[in-house]
Amino acid sequence: MISHKYKCIFIHIPKCAGTSIEHALGHFDGHEGRAGQDHRSIRMICQPGPSVSDIMQLDNMKDFIRRIREQYRKQANPANGELPNVEEYATYFKFTVVRNPLERAYSWYKNALRDPIHQKNYGIDPSLSFDQFMQQFAGKGFLRPQTYWLKDYSGNIPMDYVGKFESLSEDYTFICNKLGIEDPVLPHKIE
Repeated sequence: MISHKYKCIFIHIPKCAGTSIEHALGHFDGHEGRAGQDHRSIRMICQPGPSVSDIMQLDNMKDFIRRIREQYRKQANPANGELPNVEEYATYFKFTVVRNPLERAYSWYKNALRDPIHQKNYGIDPSLSFDQFMQQFAGKGFLRPQTYWLKDYSGNIPMDYVGKFESLSEDYTFICNKLGIEDPVLPHKIE
């Protein structure tokens, strides 16, 4: 998520309080309905883009193709298609929130079991046990390792700050102080 108002780039790892943070930073202003979150990895928004040698690595090539595809895809939330320019990328405060991997996976599992649209879109049988769910989905899609969202094309993690879900209140207060937000109240949003 890119906020020009707060001059920041937030990498929203699924099930790590990202929807609440995006709401607090105005990412959903003017958006109604589902599919408003911005789950792009840093590789999909970094500036400048990858070098030719970077693209030769398989994971980088896949994300480069995703990056190109996303530029031409109609976004449910138009803010999800924004890209920073080179100067903005270099100067904006880049941050994320990570979570205990097992807790994150369980949260995604519970989310999938209560949402028929997720079940349909991802082929999730609502009768799956957590063990079965993990056997089928661990390491894929939204359950890729959290570093997937954070590594740039060179394999570096260019975040200025990595908060933790387990200390969200304190870490969010720190983030708000960096961004000049005076009232660091984080709404609890589930989507």
